[in-house]
Amino acid sequence: MLIAVVIVGFFIAGMIDLKLRKKYNIEKNSRFMDQYVGKWHVLLEVLLCLLFLAFVTKYVFDQKTTSILLFFFIMVLFVIRGLLEYLFRKDKKRHIISFTYVGLCAVITIAILLFIPQ
Repeated sequence: MLIAVVIVGFFIAGMIDLKLRKKYNIEKNSRFMDQYVGKWHVLLEVLLCLLFLAFVTKYVFDQKTTSILLFFFIMVLFVIRGLLEYLFRKDKKRHIISFTYVGLCAVITIAILLFIPQ
């Protein structure tokens, strides 16, 4: 059931991404590094990823809790990315997509809470 929720979430994310890019004329990233505001942004996300991995490996959680933590962590990353894009690259409008992903991660987290048995 968890895999089904995640697959549906990724499908919906792809559809929303395409519609928002078309509606607001938002360019796709030409390179991987284009998604970051600066080198310090890359370092911040790497540091957060390492802290998350250290936290998850130190404490043992069941599958449902780990999934919820993962989507909450992704949500935090997209909040940070969206805020930085809004503050420093407002003209490119990529913050719209980042904040949409925050909402979608919240919906997936709630779906996991409600529909996946303990």
